[in-house]
Amino acid sequence: MPKTTQKTRTKKTKTSKTQLAKTNELDFTTKARSKKMANVFDITKSSIMVLWRYKLAFGGILLLYGIVNLVIAQGFSAGTNVVSLKNQVSGLFHGQYNQVSGGLTVFALMIASVGSSGSSTSTSGGFGYRLFLIIIVSLAIIWAIRSAMSNNEVRIRDAYYKGMYPLIPFISIMFIIALELLPMIAGITIYVIAINNGIATNIVEQLAFTLFAVILSAVTIYWVSSSIFALYIVTLPDMTPLKALRSAKKLVRRRRWPILLRIIYLPVILLVISSLIMLPTIILVASLAPWVFLVLSLLLIAITHSYLYALYRELIE
Repeated sequence: MPKTTQKTRTKKTKTSKTQLAKTNELDFTTKARSKKMANVFDITKSSIMVLWRYKLAFGGILLLYGIVNLVIAQGFSAGTNVVSLKNQVSGLFHGQYNQVSGGLTVFALMIASVGSSGSSTSTSGGFGYRLFLIIIVSLAIIWAIRSAMSNNEVRIRDAYYKGMYPLIPFISIMFIIALELLPMIAGITIYVIAINNGIATNIVEQLAFTLFAVILSAVTIYWVSSSIFALYIVTLPDMTPLKALRSAKKLVRRRRWPILLRIIYLPVILLVISSLIMLPTIILVASLAPWVFLVLSLLLIAITHSYLYALYRELIE
């Protein structure tokens, strides 16, 4: 009889801790906002450690996504013909660093071609399939990261089954973020048109169009710096898109710029690391570069979500 009572108490304690963890994820108190934020290196370390600790589960999630992507969206050609691109750009650069310049150019073209290649589908169809698959794998990864950071078991099947319930709210937040990107797109487009068509002929006019583009870009950055966390908040149970956006705004209140610097760090460091991997691959074994790029793109999806979720947890704990 005493043993049964002890088991019951243990079960109640575990349940209360789980409920408390879920409650704290949306409890954006004044104390949490005044807490000093961790630096980018600590956030990066914690995000990588989570992926490494559950490497088999995350590897399986990414492998399944990669196979489906190859079959449905991209085809088995691995995308861009790097050998052909390398030969085309080889004559554009001369001197001691011509191979490095050519390799970086090819890498930039590979990045630019993401979403537009695919042997089995049309360009627009291939992009649509890839976008949908990225949404699916993102939801699976977010579910797995949340479970991993709560020290729960992470299984591939559960990630794709249980992680899919907030699909529509997640897409709604992505649509809102796409709308928030419109000012930046409009500002840059108007600037390019003005410069290329001779509308801005003198330095004053060019500075005016530049300032216009910068202001619109700043508006987009200001909006997205909070909305990006709504992607993770909206995956919580019984969460609506509007409520997630309001919670995200509350989350970044009075510390938007420190958060923004930590967000900007992510694409910069990922681009540097990707360049260090892809550049020697393009120069030495160009035929393998598309496959290395494919594997790298899979890893970057997981790393991106793990870093942003670690930053999100840093803000609420």
